[in-house]
Amino acid sequence: MITAWNPRGRTASDDANARDQRLLLDEVRRRGLTSWPAAGGDVSGTHREESVAVVGLSDAAARALGRRFGQDAVFAWSPDAWRVLACGSGAVAVSGWAASGRA
Repeated sequence: MITAWNPRGRTASDDANARDQRLLLDEVRRRGLTSWPAAGGDVSGTHREESVAVVGLSDAAARALGRRFGQDAVFAWSPDAWRVLACGSGAVAVSGWAASGRA
């Protein structure tokens, strides 16, 4: 999962975030990658960022795309792990995940 919102950890305007997200989506389409709209946010639901879930990127390619859009990290998941991949280094934080029927 990758977003273009709030690059370099700074809150951007709604217009700037929308523009940057469109550029990210254009890049994903240009590369012919399979993707779905997604959103990330905090547990309380008070912060939300438009994102895109992309299939078929290596960790290195996902990090590079995140860096291109000024992101500190991107998210990757598999059936057994949820990983936060730092875009500026090889650092990885790993945790599990579970599906929820929560509305």
